[in-house]
Amino acid sequence: MNPPDIVYSHQLAEEILESHRHFARGDDEGFDGYKAHVYRVINFARALAPDANDRDDKLAIAAAFHDLAAFDTLDYLVPSIEAQDAWLRRTGREPWSDELALIVAEHHRVRTYGPPRPHAPLVEAVRRADLIDVSQGIIRFGLPKAYVKEVRRAFDAGAFFKRVIPMGTLRAVRTLQQPGFLRPGDALVRSGHGGADR
Repeated sequence: MNPPDIVYSHQLAEEILESHRHFARGDDEGFDGYKAHVYRVINFARALAPDANDRDDKLAIAAAFHDLAAFDTLDYLVPSIEAQDAWLRRTGREPWSDELALIVAEHHRVRTYGPPRPHAPLVEAVRRADLIDVSQGIIRFGLPKAYVKEVRRAFDAGAFFKRVIPMGTLRAVRTLQQPGFLRPGDALVRSGHGGADR
């Protein structure tokens, strides 16, 4: 597999991230770590997804929103999807809302998300891309080891994984909060996208 050139900046991802920096509640280092994770996901997903119209824009949008609300709660799928829906409405991209909601909701899915389920190519590409990053490149889904290392080296996501996520987990334990990020079907229903996965 010959992966594509690394994307270091994407206009839509930059626009979304900068206009939603307030989600970090002043944790600029943590947000910069999240931004690095976003770019890792974009790059891995581009390498895994078939080329199609608007592929890169859809991947950039979904990646920018996929963990956005993790600074506040482990039940972050719903607020992340709601923020994404609001942005899609403001920018005239509402027809993409079900597909991008599925990408966000299913990105922690353990099993393959494949046909005949709707929007499978991009949903599965982002699911795999996120898992490549979270596993620190141990799982690669056929991507060359050197490429995965190069992408991870290019974007430092340490503060997001070492501080933001552990702090969120600690808050969830203290408040007996449900780990909503593990319940994609529930997140789709609560965010107004019930049935989008059928």
